[in-house]
Amino acid sequence: MTTIGKEIYHLDCVDSTNNFAAKLINDHICQNGSVILADEQTAGKGQMGNTWESTHSYNLLCSIVWKPDNLSVSEQSKISWMVCLALHKLLLRFGIDSTIKWPNDVYVGTQKIAGILIENQLEGKQISWVIAGIGLNVNQCQFESPNATSINLQLGRSIQVKTVLNELIAILNGYIQQWDRIESTFKTTFESLLFLKDELAVYTDSMGEFEGKIIGVEEDGRLSIAVHGENRSYALKEVQFLSK
Repeated sequence: MTTIGKEIYHLDCVDSTNNFAAKLINDHICQNGSVILADEQTAGKGQMGNTWESTHSYNLLCSIVWKPDNLSVSEQSKISWMVCLALHKLLLRFGIDSTIKWPNDVYVGTQKIAGILIENQLEGKQISWVIAGIGLNVNQCQFESPNATSINLQLGRSIQVKTVLNELIAILNGYIQQWDRIESTFKTTFESLLFLKDELAVYTDSMGEFEGKIIGVEEDGRLSIAVHGENRSYALKEVQFLSK
């Protein structure tokens, strides 16, 4: 059984924890459940080619690596849902409520506090390795983006990054060890936490701007938006949030 955190690589600086994890796997020296933690990333990766802004040693920058037990490619959305739910649960332990901006950003109010980048390695139709890259703003209080916040800003006090990591590892271990019993609940819980769910907001797709309401996600992870009585489904990069 996978146990997250038995092996932790703590790096001062790396281009990307996901890249470091992939190299460990490719070199056949990665243990199941390894955690790669960095004080700084020079090329931290976000969704859709974005970079992750972070001051040295202030935030949680890590990749969680594990070998799932007989998980097919068609089920890979469950991994993203689980990691998002783990971050939501983690923030609740510090008294911070959050929502999930599809596909995998975590928001407090209208400000981003965390982002996730899942990069799975495949063998045929099975997922051989999961690399879950996580950036969580912990102690940083000044950002170039006005759309960012941190645990420190929310609580008015600093928190040790290792404390946050240990809480996250405990939550993920709970989910992974109970996977067979609880994976069927991930989708519904994820949907209940969606940012702007059931609220009229403005989006844009290949046809232009439109108003719609997020109603949930498909089994394959696509976003479902109700627009004038019809439901539209969008994959990654096919729709953008504009405003509320």
